[in-house]
Amino acid sequence: MSTTLIPVDTGRRSPYMLEISTHDVLMHGLSDYWHGKTFVHLSDIHAGYGGTAPVFDEAVRQVNALQPDLILLTGDYLDDHPQNFDFPLKDVLLRLEAKEGIYGSFGNHDHRRGIVGSRRLLEQSHVIRLENENVELPHGLFLAGVDDLWEGRPDHIRTLAGLPADRTSIVLSHHPALIEWIPERDVLILSGHTHGAQIALPFPSPALVVKLHLRCNQVAGWYENGRARQYVNRGLGVTGRPFRYRCPAEIGVFRMLRAE
Repeated sequence: MSTTLIPVDTGRRSPYMLEISTHDVLMHGLSDYWHGKTFVHLSDIHAGYGGTAPVFDEAVRQVNALQPDLILLTGDYLDDHPQNFDFPLKDVLLRLEAKEGIYGSFGNHDHRRGIVGSRRLLEQSHVIRLENENVELPHGLFLAGVDDLWEGRPDHIRTLAGLPADRTSIVLSHHPALIEWIPERDVLILSGHTHGAQIALPFPSPALVVKLHLRCNQVAGWYENGRARQYVNRGLGVTGRPFRYRCPAEIGVFRMLRAE
């Protein structure tokens, strides 16, 4: 569900390539109410850098057309680049629609810009923040969110405390390394941070770029470690360089299915 005219995408005059990835996820202990319902995962908006406002407008249009039950965000809402520091991201987030609410965790750029302001942004945007905590939604679906693993104040033990052992919980963690810490937990981890390398070259490869630059072993897509599963989103925005190459921005759509 994507189109592109040129391989180098800047997103300045018109939206660059947006890919909708679709996934079915089996979840233990899922109630009849949540069986078959969907959530959208967005990450790394990095608003205020790269002139990518048209991308956000198109993303809102596509997300709302999907009519998701939940929208889950995994940080880096505003870029810490000084240019366009006051980008009105609140106006973008307020246009997102989800029947059961919008929840979000924090990333490293949210701390670089100032965590107090980042918290205020989510509050004003009606995004329920999960900061080293978890919450039970109606009909027994558990969500958790851990602070950024390297530049925040993460407490994954507190984040996961009380999550039931007999059902799959969804955990928001901007940095993908969390999957290496909790292989014994039945969790679906949603992450971002890597942008899928953003600029995909034969050499250095995306895996090498992410490993050396971000100290991260996960690049994009699905990963497993013990009972833990993870999806790493390529993100909506850009940082460092104001364009993408052979690495489209991503809207993740997940349908939850009961695991017998």
